[in-house]
Amino acid sequence: MTQHVPAATPPPSATLALFGLAAALTLAACSGKNVKPGASLADAETAVARAERARIGDYDPTSWKAARENLAQARAAAVNAPADGAGRWFAARAKADAELGLVRAERARLSALTASLKREISVLAPPAAPAAPATPAVPTVIEAPAAEATP
Repeated sequence: MTQHVPAATPPPSATLALFGLAAALTLAACSGKNVKPGASLADAETAVARAERARIGDYDPTSWKAARENLAQARAAAVNAPADGAGRWFAARAKADAELGLVRAERARLSALTASLKREISVLAPPAAPAAPATPAVPTVIEAPAAEATP
């Protein structure tokens, strides 16, 4: 007998935390005034390379595509207008998208592992004993002793 295991969905607070992390990373990367454009581009390239090794495209193609596109725009901005802040902005977006994709890929891997373990447990667990049928309540009749006849 197979047991249906509902798909695990992350609580809304986890999803909000992921988006908050991405926003915080983007703001933190864009706030640095004395950051060399090459440093933020190198950070983005490292994050995208790490995401590529983790194969986030298999789990979150949207973040993977965004990370690659933003990295390409950051590289172009670094060549065309190195003093402009656009290169740092695109680099920060590429890094945030790559890191978001890594988190989502890890969540997908863990969800799949959890579902697999639940299936294994359900196969290994002994079947539950059937519940005893409920017996209807039968009132107990107590008979009074027969009264002695008085002459």
